[in-house]
Amino acid sequence: MSELKLNILPSPTWNWLRMNDTQAQIKSTDGAAVPQITLTSGVSENDGIFPAAYDGGIGVDFSKFLDDEKVGTEVFDINADTSEPLKLSFAYDSDKTLDNRFVINLAESKKATVIMNFAAEQNAGQYSVQTQARIARGAELTVVQVMRFSDQATFLNDIGTDIDNGGKFNLVQIVLGGKNVFLGVKNRLSGEKSAIDMKLGYYMTGDDNLDVNYVASHTGKKTTCDIYANGVLRDRAQKTFRGTIDFIKGCKGAKGNEMEDVLLMDKPVRNKTIPVILCAEEDVEGNHGATIGKLAKDVLFYLESRGMSQEAVYEMMARARIDAIAAEIPDDETRELVGKYLDEFRR
Repeated sequence: MSELKLNILPSPTWNWLRMNDTQAQIKSTDGAAVPQITLTSGVSENDGIFPAAYDGGIGVDFSKFLDDEKVGTEVFDINADTSEPLKLSFAYDSDKTLDNRFVINLAESKKATVIMNFAAEQNAGQYSVQTQARIARGAELTVVQVMRFSDQATFLNDIGTDIDNGGKFNLVQIVLGGKNVFLGVKNRLSGEKSAIDMKLGYYMTGDDNLDVNYVASHTGKKTTCDIYANGVLRDRAQKTFRGTIDFIKGCKGAKGNEMEDVLLMDKPVRNKTIPVILCAEEDVEGNHGATIGKLAKDVLFYLESRGMSQEAVYEMMARARIDAIAAEIPDDETRELVGKYLDEFRR
């Protein structure tokens, strides 16, 4: 068991509120999970070495921990436009500690989709995945991650990207439950006119805890980032969302936007939202904001006057938030799976 510092803000902001990072006890690995992999044409799979220069959202402590644990790496080289997505499905069926590392290399001017489905519906283990994505000049990579965990499971999901000139990274993440779920994503927008578009949907209930750290590091000129989170907290669930747009000197013409909408369904829930813009360059544009709270009284009154109970209104609006993020998934089978999960997840 090791105590690690996770999801660290790039610039400490509110020391007195203790939201700059999270301390967590992490167990030593029992081995790797064996996902079901559906390869598609243009994709090759090999064992490899995880890059020493990796820089992810969860932080250096976590990366060093996986290094020390000698976690193996699977490398996917994508050298053609893919007509079908590369799919990795994790059905965690034990209470062990299982860790995996992946490297995705997308070749120049190619377009590909990777779908990762993680499920531990009955188990109380600790699971982690760390992914390095390298997006070459003019390429576009879309990654979809669907996460469904029991109220006893811990999950750590770490992503780091390197994006060359004109490259783009699209990310859709959906989280449905989990005792402790840590998400970290750091995008290095080093190429001129490189871009990211990240969307997160979450529905946390009971005593679930979600801890998120998104970082967009702009170093290339005319780079763009869009970050949007839309979530639901109910019962006694809690969530911390850190979203940082970092304009580094030299990124002239860069633009960044981040926004979060949070629906609070019960009084005991705890929400922490930390939007941050760091600016060392003058010729940039950054916007951030958050909408947090219950439904507007006029909306609630209107729907109740049409015969819906307050409980039904909240359930409908909560479902609609996740459905809106799921609509961004470019795969019919995965969208249907999310719908099935939501039907089972609702009380």
